[in-house]
Amino acid sequence: MARHEEPVLVTTAGESPVDERRARERRYLITMGVRVVAFIAAIFLAQRSWWLAAIAITLSLVLPWVAVVTANAPRRTRSGGAPALYRVKAPRELEGPDGSD
Repeated sequence: MARHEEPVLVTTAGESPVDERRARERRYLITMGVRVVAFIAAIFLAQRSWWLAAIAITLSLVLPWVAVVTANAPRRTRSGGAPALYRVKAPRELEGPDGSD
């Protein structure tokens, strides 16, 4: 097995597939929960204010699309570049007694 000269840093590793999927599911469920609240609000607001009910209905119609698009959007990936702190430096050599190598 070949070894890399540059160390692999945890800060440059991507998110695990399980964590990424969990985050996407959470975003989808939160957006759909807001949709349900908007739909119920539209029912109660229909008797009081037609323009607030129209806003709530519009939200309940648009949010499923938003939920799917945001859940399927690619996650931000971490850059592959390593921080300057961890760059491999050339090995130093000791000087001889007279200051030469």
